[in-house]
Amino acid sequence: MKLLLENWRQYLVEQNIGYSAIVLDEESKQKLLELPIPEGWEPAAHHMTITMGPLTHPGGKHDFSESYSAGTEVSLPVVAVGQDERVMAVKVKPAGEINKKISFPHVTVAVNREGGGKPFHSNKIPEENFEPLGGIILNGVVEEVPQ
Repeated sequence: MKLLLENWRQYLVEQNIGYSAIVLDEESKQKLLELPIPEGWEPAAHHMTITMGPLTHPGGKHDFSESYSAGTEVSLPVVAVGQDERVMAVKVKPAGEINKKISFPHVTVAVNREGGGKPFHSNKIPEENFEPLGGIILNGVVEEVPQ
Protein backbone atom coordinates (compact mmCIF):
# COMPACT_ATOMS: atom_id res chain seq x y z
CA MET A 1 0.00 0.00 0.00
CA LYS A 2 2.83 2.40 0.86
CA LEU A 3 4.45 1.83 -2.54
CA LEU A 4 1.12 2.53 -4.25
CA LEU A 5 0.80 5.82 -2.33
CA GLU A 6 4.38 6.83 -3.20
CA ASN A 7 3.73 6.04 -6.88
CA TRP A 8 0.55 8.16 -6.78
CA ARG A 9 2.42 11.11 -5.27
CA GLN A 10 5.15 10.78 -7.89
CA TYR A 11 2.47 10.72 -10.59
CA LEU A 12 0.99 13.99 -9.26
CA VAL A 13 4.41 15.64 -9.21
CA GLU A 14 5.04 14.49 -12.77
CA GLN A 15 1.64 15.86 -13.83
CA ASN A 16 2.74 19.29 -12.58
CA ILE A 17 -0.53 20.12 -10.84
CA GLY A 18 -0.95 23.91 -10.64
CA TYR A 19 -3.85 23.96 -8.19
CA SER A 20 -6.66 21.83 -6.82
CA ALA A 21 -10.16 23.26 -6.99
CA ILE A 22 -13.86 22.76 -7.29
CA VAL A 23 -14.34 23.58 -10.98
CA LEU A 24 -17.83 24.91 -11.64
CA ASP A 25 -20.22 23.34 -14.12
CA GLU A 26 -21.58 25.52 -16.93
CA GLU A 27 -24.93 26.17 -15.23
CA SER A 28 -23.20 27.45 -12.09
CA LYS A 29 -20.89 29.64 -14.12
CA GLN A 30 -23.90 31.19 -15.86
CA LYS A 31 -25.59 31.89 -12.50
CA LEU A 32 -22.57 33.95 -11.45
CA LEU A 33 -22.31 35.74 -14.78
CA GLU A 34 -25.91 36.93 -14.31
CA LEU A 35 -24.75 39.07 -11.37
CA PRO A 36 -24.23 42.78 -12.22
CA ILE A 37 -20.62 42.74 -13.44
CA PRO A 38 -19.04 46.14 -14.10
CA GLU A 39 -18.77 46.99 -17.78
CA GLY A 40 -15.46 46.07 -19.39
CA TRP A 41 -14.48 43.54 -16.73
CA GLU A 42 -13.35 40.07 -17.81
CA PRO A 43 -15.70 37.27 -16.69
CA ALA A 44 -14.09 34.45 -14.68
CA ALA A 45 -16.54 32.31 -12.63
CA HIS A 46 -14.43 29.17 -13.05
CA HIS A 47 -13.50 27.59 -9.70
CA MET A 48 -13.04 27.73 -5.94
CA THR A 49 -9.42 27.00 -5.05
CA ILE A 50 -8.82 24.34 -2.41
CA THR A 51 -5.02 24.59 -2.46
CA MET A 52 -2.13 25.35 -4.76
CA GLY A 53 -0.67 22.13 -6.15
CA PRO A 54 -2.15 18.67 -5.62
CA LEU A 55 -4.70 17.77 -2.94
CA THR A 56 -1.98 15.81 -1.14
CA HIS A 57 1.36 17.59 -1.00
CA PRO A 58 4.22 15.22 -1.91
CA GLY A 59 6.29 16.60 1.00
CA GLY A 60 3.47 16.11 3.49
CA LYS A 61 2.74 19.82 4.03
CA HIS A 62 -0.98 19.32 3.55
CA ASP A 63 -3.55 16.66 2.75
CA PHE A 64 -6.96 17.82 1.59
CA SER A 65 -7.82 14.40 0.15
CA GLU A 66 -9.77 13.55 3.33
CA SER A 67 -12.19 16.41 2.57
CA TYR A 68 -12.07 16.25 -1.22
CA SER A 69 -11.27 13.55 -3.73
CA ALA A 70 -10.70 14.22 -7.41
CA GLY A 71 -13.79 13.61 -9.51
CA THR A 72 -16.26 14.15 -6.66
CA GLU A 73 -19.25 16.41 -7.31
CA VAL A 74 -19.58 19.21 -4.74
CA SER A 75 -22.20 21.89 -3.99
CA LEU A 76 -21.17 25.35 -2.79
CA PRO A 77 -23.78 27.66 -1.24
CA VAL A 78 -23.06 31.34 -2.01
CA VAL A 79 -23.20 33.49 1.14
CA ALA A 80 -22.01 36.93 -0.01
CA VAL A 81 -20.89 39.00 -2.98
CA GLY A 82 -18.24 41.71 -2.96
CA GLN A 83 -15.81 43.67 -5.06
CA ASP A 84 -13.17 46.34 -5.05
CA GLU A 85 -11.66 48.28 -7.94
CA ARG A 86 -9.84 45.16 -9.26
CA VAL A 87 -12.06 42.09 -8.79
CA MET A 88 -15.53 40.81 -7.99
CA ALA A 89 -16.06 37.57 -6.06
CA VAL A 90 -18.63 35.54 -4.18
CA LYS A 91 -17.94 33.96 -0.82
CA VAL A 92 -18.99 30.32 -0.67
CA LYS A 93 -19.39 27.82 2.14
CA PRO A 94 -17.63 24.56 1.27
CA ALA A 95 -18.19 21.45 3.37
CA GLY A 96 -14.45 20.74 3.68
CA GLU A 97 -11.33 22.66 4.64
CA ILE A 98 -9.28 24.74 2.23
CA ASN A 99 -5.68 25.90 2.47
CA LYS A 100 -5.21 28.46 5.27
CA LYS A 101 -3.21 30.67 2.89
CA ILE A 102 -6.46 31.42 1.06
CA SER A 103 -8.15 34.29 2.90
CA PHE A 104 -11.66 32.88 2.55
CA PRO A 105 -13.47 30.35 0.32
CA HIS A 106 -14.56 32.19 -2.82
CA VAL A 107 -15.10 32.14 -6.56
CA THR A 108 -13.73 35.06 -8.57
CA VAL A 109 -16.62 36.30 -10.73
CA ALA A 110 -14.87 38.97 -12.82
CA VAL A 111 -11.56 40.82 -13.11
CA ASN A 112 -10.81 44.43 -14.03
CA ARG A 113 -7.71 43.73 -16.14
CA GLU A 114 -7.47 47.36 -17.32
CA GLY A 115 -7.35 48.41 -13.66
CA GLY A 116 -4.52 45.98 -12.91
CA GLY A 117 -6.79 43.28 -11.50
CA LYS A 118 -5.78 39.64 -11.36
CA PRO A 119 -7.85 36.73 -10.03
CA PHE A 120 -5.69 36.37 -6.89
CA HIS A 121 -6.79 39.87 -5.83
CA SER A 122 -10.09 38.27 -4.75
CA ASN A 123 -8.26 37.18 -1.60
CA LYS A 124 -7.75 40.85 -0.74
CA ILE A 125 -11.30 42.20 -1.05
CA PRO A 126 -12.01 43.93 2.29
CA GLU A 127 -14.65 42.31 4.48
CA GLU A 128 -16.71 45.52 4.53
CA ASN A 129 -17.07 45.30 0.72
CA PHE A 130 -19.19 42.15 0.96
CA GLU A 131 -22.97 42.03 1.13
CA PRO A 132 -25.00 38.95 2.03
CA LEU A 133 -26.27 36.99 -0.95
CA GLY A 134 -28.23 33.80 -0.60
CA GLY A 135 -30.30 31.56 -2.78
CA ILE A 136 -27.52 30.52 -5.14
CA ILE A 137 -26.04 27.04 -5.01
CA LEU A 138 -23.03 26.40 -7.24
CA ASN A 139 -22.08 22.90 -8.36
CA GLY A 140 -18.75 21.61 -9.55
CA VAL A 141 -16.26 18.79 -9.58
CA VAL A 142 -13.05 18.47 -7.56
CA GLU A 143 -10.10 18.61 -9.95
CA GLU A 144 -6.32 18.75 -9.74
CA VAL A 145 -5.66 21.23 -12.52
CA PRO A 146 -2.34 20.97 -14.43
CA GLN A 147 -0.25 24.10 -14.91
